[in-house]
Amino acid sequence: VAWRSYLPHFEHVRSEKNAAGSRRLVCKSCGSFNTKGNGSRRGLKRYRCKDCGASFSVDYRPTQQPLLLRHLKGASIRTLARVIGKSIDAAYRRIVRELSGLPHNNDVTLQYCNPKRFCGFLVVDGKYVAVKGYDQKIPFIYGIDYLTHDIPICLLAPSENYQALLQFFTKLKNTGYELLSVVCDDNESIRLAARAVYPGVIVQLCHVHFLENIRRTLKVRSEETYRNFLADLEEKIFDLPYLGQENLERHIRWRAPRHYDDPMKIQTLQHIFAYSDLLTGYVTAEKLFHNGCPRTTNLIESYNKQLNGRLKTVQGFQSFATAERWLSAWILARRLTPFTDCRGRFKRLNGNCSLENTRMTKYRLPKLF
Repeated sequence: VAWRSYLPHFEHVRSEKNAAGSRRLVCKSCGSFNTKGNGSRRGLKRYRCKDCGASFSVDYRPTQQPLLLRHLKGASIRTLARVIGKSIDAAYRRIVRELSGLPHNNDVTLQYCNPKRFCGFLVVDGKYVAVKGYDQKIPFIYGIDYLTHDIPICLLAPSENYQALLQFFTKLKNTGYELLSVVCDDNESIRLAARAVYPGVIVQLCHVHFLENIRRTLKVRSEETYRNFLADLEEKIFDLPYLGQENLERHIRWRAPRHYDDPMKIQTLQHIFAYSDLLTGYVTAEKLFHNGCPRTTNLIESYNKQLNGRLKTVQGFQSFATAERWLSAWILARRLTPFTDCRGRFKRLNGNCSLENTRMTKYRLPKLF
């Protein structure tokens, strides 16, 4: 959104440069390219035409971003108060006023998005936030469509239980989203809620979270006893680029007799065997849909890291409604910010924002900030 706000100031200038084939600008009075710089006035660059003698100005200054957008990107209210030359209370009231005028993220999806443009592979996770009136932090749940990187639905809930996740997936279905596969951590409520709303959906457990739970159980960071055992599992099972359920179970059966005398190793192998269908859901999804289903939640973890850094400066919200409005605005800002550093198969996303990838062609992007 920020870089697009610069375009009105440079569009006229750039077209004149291209037409002239040089850095001289065309005269606005006679159309001559025989112009030169003539100083500046009140921040505007001045030019003078050598043919007709007319002078004209060009404004190269970027448009000021709304206070809310700068706040969502990390600027504190105290800093913004200094920028606008007002008190902290005045800056806060202005941010609240801009925040109140924004639609909810879910409503933007309903109004502007074409459900058929989503890939159907949803990476789901959440972030706990501090809200006044709650003894513990409460979850902010959202999901990212894998191939478009768009965020169709978000939900702030009192707790991360089955009812909250059922509400999340119900809202998702109401948008017309066709959920083919859900990628998540080992939270049974996510799986149950997804299958209740979308019967037959493929579930893929995040390999990173699953291995981390095994590391904690085996205490490999503090003790050396099971480090070689875990390294073997990672190399021969989890690091393989394509491992179906049958091959995974075969690997476990082959290793079990070698570790029969160690209860911890046997328990770990049995645990992996019990989750074999959930650990290889990406293979099933690839065979059915050929879109490259992920097997980790790394995508949404990068978003969580950014959100966590921003929440550290906010230090909690005064009410549930305030938290919901602010978090929805943060998601909208992310959806309307163009990608700049996507790599590999997602390099094609650079230059566009995620909402651009899923919007209906008959609608232009909403100017919310």
